[in-house]
Amino acid sequence: MAQTGTVRSKDNSSSVQIHKKNHQLANRANEAVARRAYALFLADGGGNGHDLRHWLQAESEVLTRVPEIRESDSWYTVNTPLPGFSPEQVNVGIDANQAVIVADKSHSTDQQHGKPAATGEESVFLMVEWPSAVDPDTASAYIRNDSLTLTVKQATRS
Repeated sequence: MAQTGTVRSKDNSSSVQIHKKNHQLANRANEAVARRAYALFLADGGGNGHDLRHWLQAESEVLTRVPEIRESDSWYTVNTPLPGFSPEQVNVGIDANQAVIVADKSHSTDQQHGKPAATGEESVFLMVEWPSAVDPDTASAYIRNDSLTLTVKQATRS
């Protein structure tokens, strides 16, 4: 079972849940890539021999790699836009080498002209590769002004 904790910001309204082991969130991201790769395979006629191309294209469409990691003293900080997502819709999984951020929301359109309302889901998958090992127990995350801020301390070197 993954360890989780809720990290509170100063105003207690924008905290984001941190999972100290990111296996479940990483698996969700991997499954989303696999579903997209399979859809690309089918759209390409189902022929063999293009597995890697389908996988890489699906990965580029589904996963967003966070490009900028700021370093200050012994801390790493990531700021990434997540417009329209509330803190309750965002989960951060973190281990010593990476962080996986998954944001999910459901939305529905209003019923019009006797047609039933349509519902849909939106998921965003972000990946952060740390430049060096970090201590997951020091992670904190919050959303402010439609942007997620994730901060974690570098692991001490022995």
